[in-house]
Amino acid sequence: MEPQEAVRQLECAIDASLDETGQRAAAGYRPTFERVAEHADGSAVYDLACDLADDVVSGDCPSPAEANATADRVLNDRAYTDGGA
Repeated sequence: MEPQEAVRQLECAIDASLDETGQRAAAGYRPTFERVAEHADGSAVYDLACDLADDVVSGDCPSPAEANATADRVLNDRAYTDGGA
């Protein structure tokens, strides 16, 4: 998954699940997705998008700092399970 696609997916999830505008909220995650894409692969971007979408469906809208923390966890998990990407 490409970072731009991940942002679009979260825009839709936020629009459908929260009272916030998805474009505004999801745009703040773009640098996080780009960082994950630089350090891993598209499947890591997908994993991050899924984790953030799960939060959104639960009624939360993670801040950019929370998204970065989730990204760090995704990257760390990948480093331990597949030697990084």
